[in-house]
Amino acid sequence: MGKPIVICGFMGSGKTTVGRLLAKRLLDKFIDLDEEIEQTQKMSIPNIFKEKGEEYFRALEHVTLQNVLRSPGPFTPVVAVGGGTLMDPDNAALLKEYECYVVYLSTDFDICYERIKSSNRPLVMQNTREQLRTLYDQRHEVYAGLCNTQLYNHGAPERTVTNIISLINPLSIQKL
Repeated sequence: MGKPIVICGFMGSGKTTVGRLLAKRLLDKFIDLDEEIEQTQKMSIPNIFKEKGEEYFRALEHVTLQNVLRSPGPFTPVVAVGGGTLMDPDNAALLKEYECYVVYLSTDFDICYERIKSSNRPLVMQNTREQLRTLYDQRHEVYAGLCNTQLYNHGAPERTVTNIISLINPLSIQKL
């Protein structure tokens, strides 16, 4: 089994779309961390935030990421993490511990905002556009500091996937 591939980026950057396509092309398992949490909790992310709070969600996010990386099964997992996942230094440490190949999907804020502005994401509902822009800028620094590869995702996910594949060292993603 090869190293896990982790896709990070701001809300609306295309992590889930690119992650699914990448896993399909690599014949690997795709895991969306938020979807995994919703399935195990049998509750949507907005409801988890509302009923149990962000602190509970972030602790759950850490445990879920650790479980996903610890026991991926026979496949190299392609994992799309939430926009805030890597803001936790303990989650960043997990990426190093499991030797993940981290891809940062860098997408212009205006594109991300157009994609998320009508969503029910807790941070979108709680913050103004200007506050989200500040959050975007703060997260950009963290994502850029943790990634192996930073790619601009401008709405052509198939091309982004091809670029990721061309950048990944084939020896680092060998399968059994």
